[in-house]
Amino acid sequence: MHIFLYGSDTFRSSEKLISLKNKYLEKNSSGTDLSVLEYGENSQIENLHAIFSSQGLFSAKRLVIVKNCMLSGTSEQQKRMLAFLKANPELEKDNDVITIFLENGNPKKNGAMFKYLSEHSKKQEFAPLSGAQLSNWTLKYTKNLSEKVSFSRNALNLLLASTGNDLHFLSNELRKLVAYKNHHGIIREEDVDLLTKVKIDSTIFQTIEALFSGNKSLALKLLHEQISKGEDAFYILSMYLYQIRTLLKIGDFYWRGMTIPQQIASTSKIHPYVVQKSLMQIRNLSEEKAKQIFKTLAQIDQDAKTGKADIVLALDSFIVSL
Repeated sequence: MHIFLYGSDTFRSSEKLISLKNKYLEKNSSGTDLSVLEYGENSQIENLHAIFSSQGLFSAKRLVIVKNCMLSGTSEQQKRMLAFLKANPELEKDNDVITIFLENGNPKKNGAMFKYLSEHSKKQEFAPLSGAQLSNWTLKYTKNLSEKVSFSRNALNLLLASTGNDLHFLSNELRKLVAYKNHHGIIREEDVDLLTKVKIDSTIFQTIEALFSGNKSLALKLLHEQISKGEDAFYILSMYLYQIRTLLKIGDFYWRGMTIPQQIASTSKIHPYVVQKSLMQIRNLSEEKAKQIFKTLAQIDQDAKTGKADIVLALDSFIVSL
């Protein structure tokens, strides 16, 4: 049997892989051979033929996990893998031999390997969650951590507005919140605001607000408060870019005449709380200015990462020049 998992939501795809592996091992605790092939720059890759040939004759159950063959494997490695699968079509229907193909991202859908697995496997794509799906996932994940913990509506909105759909980050924040509540009670807005990362993201939102309103002194003050607390300047810059990118997405609808927050949220798949907060800034912002700010910050990011500029000095100069 072939199972194909892929998509940019690597948190859920990894969870699915762990679930499948654990279920298989629970049912087949004896006589099971488990092999993992992970493609990458430093990995030592065996082909599937070598894996199956090396397993004992009396091994009735087999589980093989193949990671990132399409995203990290060479063209030659993919050709060898595909040739093996086509030469052994009986593996597709053999329930005692399970091969799980995991891609931590989105491989090219017109590739030969992708087309073959799409037709000959149980396929599941893990696209980023948004809107009600993201809210429902958050509530379910919280319940799995503790049945006795729930969210107030405003607290849930604030958390998702701060984390977005990065489930790796969101899951960490949920574990901290549940622990903070001692696994019992309602998580409220003030609880979410106590979390360091969320608090920093909120401050970054205030910084962007100050930039757009022309309050340079406040923007500089907030920037250096974040740095003095030990926050990485590259992280701060990445959040500036994230916030402005989000503003541009929402602004694209607003500047074209769509002004109702609920309609923008539904069309853009951006959380309603983020849309509501962002529109307060966008109403006093021109599209040209927003795009120029994003372009300048992107250039600072590139220059800092290539050693052409000191990131803190560049951010200072950027704020002063607005």
